[in-house]
Amino acid sequence: MKLDLFTQKRIEKFVSEFRSKQGQLPTLKNLEAGGFSPDQIQAAIQSKVIEEFYVTLTNGTIVKGYKLTRF
Repeated sequence: MKLDLFTQKRIEKFVSEFRSKQGQLPTLKNLEAGGFSPDQIQAAIQSKVIEEFYVTLTNGTIVKGYKLTRF
């Protein structure tokens, strides 16, 4: 799946705003709640719009977090 420009900008804005408001990286669950499908998220990773990291939450759970690649 190729990521269209509109969806790319939405993902960039969502990740940036989520990180500034919440003080943490958004998880897959957060991105899906924001209206992005798993296919769109994978396309954003493949086109290097976002990067995937493993993040430890305060309760000790390790999940995948996402940040913008250019920041």
